[in-house]
Amino acid sequence: MENNMLSGFNESNAFAAQHDEGEKPEYTRSEVILSVFVMIASFCFIRYVLFHLMGFITTGLFIAIISAAIIYMKKKKYEFSGFNKLLAAVLYIFSMVFSITANNLVKNLDAVFLIGVGAYFVYSVGASNNKIDRFLPYAMFKALLEYPFSHFGTQGKITSDAISSSKKGSEARYILLGLIITVPLTAIVAALLMAADDGLERMLSGIADHIFGNGFWDIVLQLILAIPCSMYLFGLLYANAHRNELNKLNEQACTQKIYNMRFLSNLVVYTAVTPICILYVLFFISQASYFLSAFTNSLPEGFTYADYARRGFFELCAVAVINLIVTCFVSLFSKKAGKEKPLALKVYSVMISVFTLILIATAMSKMVMYISRYGLTALRLYTSWFMVLLAIVFVLIIVKQFRFDMKLSRDISVVFLFMFGLLCFCRPEAVIAKYNIEMYKSGSLEELDTDTLLRMSDDAVLTAYDEGVLTAEEIKEYKLDRIYLVGYGDTLKKYNLSSVILEMKMN
Repeated sequence: MENNMLSGFNESNAFAAQHDEGEKPEYTRSEVILSVFVMIASFCFIRYVLFHLMGFITTGLFIAIISAAIIYMKKKKYEFSGFNKLLAAVLYIFSMVFSITANNLVKNLDAVFLIGVGAYFVYSVGASNNKIDRFLPYAMFKALLEYPFSHFGTQGKITSDAISSSKKGSEARYILLGLIITVPLTAIVAALLMAADDGLERMLSGIADHIFGNGFWDIVLQLILAIPCSMYLFGLLYANAHRNELNKLNEQACTQKIYNMRFLSNLVVYTAVTPICILYVLFFISQASYFLSAFTNSLPEGFTYADYARRGFFELCAVAVINLIVTCFVSLFSKKAGKEKPLALKVYSVMISVFTLILIATAMSKMVMYISRYGLTALRLYTSWFMVLLAIVFVLIIVKQFRFDMKLSRDISVVFLFMFGLLCFCRPEAVIAKYNIEMYKSGSLEELDTDTLLRMSDDAVLTAYDEGVLTAEEIKEYKLDRIYLVGYGDTLKKYNLSSVILEMKMN
């Protein structure tokens, strides 16, 4: 009886011990080092990505974070497949974008791209993937949200435990506590002394202005924002290195989820989509001369080039997005879809895609006509890029209707990677400046707007300077005016290749 009671007592103690151990994360020295690195990297990320895209510094930061992730996963004995090595190469290559361009929009898009692909890279290494996940949206959800937030507080626990178990850490805590206690008392004494002596007041006021000026509060804000950023980044790395307690991606479960989404009768789908298709047919018939004029390089009556091109693009964007939503809706929510997809449903998907492709081709023809008359702008270039990307996506959707085994997530990812790489590495504003200058010199463009070129990034300014359109004096005067308007010059310092070359050539 006593043995049984003792046995039960020991078992309950063992359970409690296991429970306590489960609450406290296991960690190694490499994780303590990683935690310190992530804290520093997160502050740099907030400062040099969120607040200032600084070119070479931002490139170095992303390379350091990617390298740290690779070293950590290797320490955890994870093997890198050929696919994961390719992902790492993509991350390193796109990290260079910050250094080769001064275009803030491109750099912002690139930062978002690197965050998404970086999270997926760590997830892919942890999952030992050798190809893109078949259910990529579910994988991205786990990589970006579920896994990192499942260990969001782990860094705090590891840091607290490491400090409490270290003699120097304990001493540092006492020092910090002493500083917290003495700050209010010191402030009161300083205020009294300043009231008693003008010389000390001037001295302390000067010291305070020096310390609390020059962006001090910006740094404080950046430190505060760096804390959740650090917890997220550490959680991302730690979670993928300790995957035993996580819900792994299950293809069978994903297939079942998609199957459960199919609740609409195919007859309902046909009835809903048919009026849209008929409307498109009637629209093309009634507006045939309007759309076909784009291919004959002529304007419909009552239109200017600007109105003609702009109206077509705004119409297209709305219609294309609606068509993409309709196509996805048809494929996801019809009861008979996937392998069971009937011919009628495939025909409807193909029809909607073809209608969209016709609209895209027409709009692109109008835009080419417009650009040939008025030149390039950033909006015209970016919109054209998006239209081409959208057209390729609809072509892939058409192919998918006849090849069920086609990996649509993989193919769209590859196309997007190529198109995004083209956008980043072509330095769009340099292309815009080069095209407009050549048009102006050939006589196709009546007037070259040099003020617009000056307002663009140093990619465009450098091109204009090399072509002799802008002088060093004009560029320096504009930059001085900008510094005067902003109030300080740090925001105008862009440590990238274009800015450095421009500065060297002007001096």
